[in-house]
Amino acid sequence: MAKFAFIVPPLTGHVNPTLSIGATLLERGHEVAWISLDPTLETKLPEGGKLLLIQYDQTDEEKKESEQYLDIISKKVVYGIDSVKFLYEEVLIPLNRHCYNGIIALLKKYQPDLIIGDHQLFAAPIAAKTLGIPYATSVTAPAAIKIMNELPKVHEWEVNQIVNLQKELGFHEERSLATSDLLTLVLTSNYFFGEMDDLPAQYQFTGPVLTERRISCEFDWDRLNNATNKKILVSIGTTFDHDHKKAFFQKVVDAFKDEDLTVVVVSDPQLFEQWPENFMVYQQVPQLDLLPHLDGVVCHGGHNTVSETLSNGIPLVVIPIAYDQSHVAGRVVRTEAGERLNFNRFKANHLREAVHQILHNLSYREAAQKVGQSFVEAGGSSTAADLLEKALTPTTEMKKAKFLFVIPPFFGHISPTLSVGVSLIARGHEVKWFGITPLSDEHIPEGGSYYYPHEDLIPYQDEIQRILKRQDDGPACSGPEVMKLALEETYVPFAKMMMPGLSRLTESWKPDVIVNDCITFGGALFAHKHNIPCVTTTPVPPDVMGDTEKSAPKIWEWQQNLIKDLQKEVGIEDDGIFIHSHKLNMVFTSQAFAGFETVPSHMKFVGPVKGRPNHAPFEWDRLHAATTPKIFVSLGTLLVDIRKAFFEKVIAAFADQPVTVVAATPPDIFEEWPSNFIVNSFVPQSELMPHMDMVICHGGFNTVNDTFRNGLPMLITPIAYDHFHIAKLIEQAGCGISIRYKRLRVEALRETVFELLENPKYRTAAKEVQNTFHTAGGNDKAVELLENFVQQESTLASV
Repeated sequence: MAKFAFIVPPLTGHVNPTLSIGATLLERGHEVAWISLDPTLETKLPEGGKLLLIQYDQTDEEKKESEQYLDIISKKVVYGIDSVKFLYEEVLIPLNRHCYNGIIALLKKYQPDLIIGDHQLFAAPIAAKTLGIPYATSVTAPAAIKIMNELPKVHEWEVNQIVNLQKELGFHEERSLATSDLLTLVLTSNYFFGEMDDLPAQYQFTGPVLTERRISCEFDWDRLNNATNKKILVSIGTTFDHDHKKAFFQKVVDAFKDEDLTVVVVSDPQLFEQWPENFMVYQQVPQLDLLPHLDGVVCHGGHNTVSETLSNGIPLVVIPIAYDQSHVAGRVVRTEAGERLNFNRFKANHLREAVHQILHNLSYREAAQKVGQSFVEAGGSSTAADLLEKALTPTTEMKKAKFLFVIPPFFGHISPTLSVGVSLIARGHEVKWFGITPLSDEHIPEGGSYYYPHEDLIPYQDEIQRILKRQDDGPACSGPEVMKLALEETYVPFAKMMMPGLSRLTESWKPDVIVNDCITFGGALFAHKHNIPCVTTTPVPPDVMGDTEKSAPKIWEWQQNLIKDLQKEVGIEDDGIFIHSHKLNMVFTSQAFAGFETVPSHMKFVGPVKGRPNHAPFEWDRLHAATTPKIFVSLGTLLVDIRKAFFEKVIAAFADQPVTVVAATPPDIFEEWPSNFIVNSFVPQSELMPHMDMVICHGGFNTVNDTFRNGLPMLITPIAYDHFHIAKLIEQAGCGISIRYKRLRVEALRETVFELLENPKYRTAAKEVQNTFHTAGGNDKAVELLENFVQQESTLASV
């Protein structure tokens, strides 16, 4: 394990992302410290983090000078290029000069393995060079890089300021150290950053690192939730003095006082004696909780606010004032996710027209969602932590490997492997999938292939169809009967059917690794028999049945004998159970959500992976036109027999209620649906989720993951299989409510849904689960584990 030191300026927007990255490093067992002038930072650090406070034996004058850096930027109003000159000459250069000796002293004492310096704290790399410590750079304002191309003269002036400071502090080369040659983390996505010629390889895009900072402040959630019109947020940070604020917000009032809008304003409520009735004015708002409820945002272009807004797929009107805000506004416009206004020249009618544009032209929201998706794919704090860990180790050429995913005929288990496979292919590996039912070519990523051994399976066609049909019997079965249906009647016969096809495939294509799903015992057994390295993927929470060896010894004995008989039948006489890998089991949820305090060394919680995009047609115009809370309802792809009875209850509960229900079910199960229902057999679920306010489902884990990856509360109606265990986890996390399907009554369904919609504690808990999902690492972490596994197995084989 390593020691990392973040060196940060006393600027909230620069500090917050490091807290999330640091929390991820701490969770992985590293030591992490923050070097700062700000004593209040200690209260914000993640558990286990350490504050190294820059202090001197100060005179009163020196102490006063030190404290001024904590709030100097908010005390002066400057615009455009003048703000850059002010920033360097009056803030950054004196700040770095003041910090340098303190940084040196703290680094000598702490002795980190790697320093991560903020791109505006130039004293950090100078200290690193002086002490011979490797350093990386975090870029919280990517305009600092873009300015090289867009404003070369300004960039040259900036470099001269930095080089002069470096010389003053003892580093005499004619080059700026502001960004690391080893690793520079750019905290946005490549898509939002935009093209730039010849960007060096050490610049790595992580996406925005959005800390789940929760603030306790008064907010009228009932009023917001009861409003049926469009809702916008207006926030321009803390860079104005009172007179400037008043002039700005007078334009906001004039623009929206007579509009059919709910306007949430972040400002001093005493700014005016009276605000319009459709305004909700607060000194502070719970912004992260608030954003999912909004239709648009008006802001000054602060990088964090824009990133948070676009992460929620919400379009913007940006009114830049100073510093990097003009660049951020430009990227919003270039990605077509919003409109831009000139701060000094815009009038109330300009603001009103721009907001009307982003609210009523769906292309803006679609563009914002595209940017938001690029943020998700970049990875955030887990990607940043991965890169920092790799920066400590010498790079070695990655072995290009052959991966064989052995999958069951259940799409919820297949989907995560497709996402991981895409990334493996992109990194130069060969990837195939093997299964015992046909799979449409549209699901297989370009460059991969699906092997279906049709000839070997001809004798089993009737049995396969009978087994798949039997899955609908699950709701009528008791617990032991469900286990019998799953193990004895499904997984074991499927494993036997796989063996001939796996032999035929591997005769000609020899995989380096077999990746078997946790219920495709055949993949792991074939790997063990033929001495092929094996990994297991688990797309459901592990330990669904608990410790049956202690709680139900008869059932445990039956399980053991069933598996041992299967192993003997396929030619494995070794002692032990080999249906799962004993070296690496990747679980597609977070450790916190699964409720595991201690984890076996081979089990790695990587969080959910997104799966392949589903571009099913959908009535997007109708959805966006709806002004009531939106509820997604799904029973997944199984449980066909109970579908009609289930949706009869949903219709009875919500046909006359102020909600919009998106039902994922064949429309023809009823002749007519209520007008507030949007019904499709197949829906683009991952694309839909950011638009929803809550979810009702039976507990299929892909839907559960999609729900909490978007921070939504859930009503879960467990029916069979692992649903009851998942329901228990959801209630333990506080992010939803469970009602057993057999006890589901219309009135209870309605009351529970409105409790979940109106009580913010469920969404808050869902956001906390969302954060654990992001921190776990997702797709990138899964790929890293697989590549490391290949390297380790290759090394062992060569030894």
